[in-house]
Amino acid sequence: MKYHFSTRLRLLRCRKGLTQSEVARSLSLTVQAVSKWETGRNLPDIALLPEIADLYGVTIDELFRTKTEEGLSDDATDRFDQ
Repeated sequence: MKYHFSTRLRLLRCRKGLTQSEVARSLSLTVQAVSKWETGRNLPDIALLPEIADLYGVTIDELFRTKTEEGLSDDATDRFDQ
């Protein structure tokens, strides 16, 4: 299954048991900013990616990719499907 970045951010936040308010507070942002990321209406500033990754306990690469059962990223499997 391929996730959109916004869905990935929400999934990672929920897995850590954090609310949007807690994420916003940790990153010195508004709740509205976090909500916009998770609904796909906006993207986080690139400078925030290391902080977001640390907060969610993942690498920056893992913010963007999910692993399939075969151990390949969705990006890699998409290339084989074309």
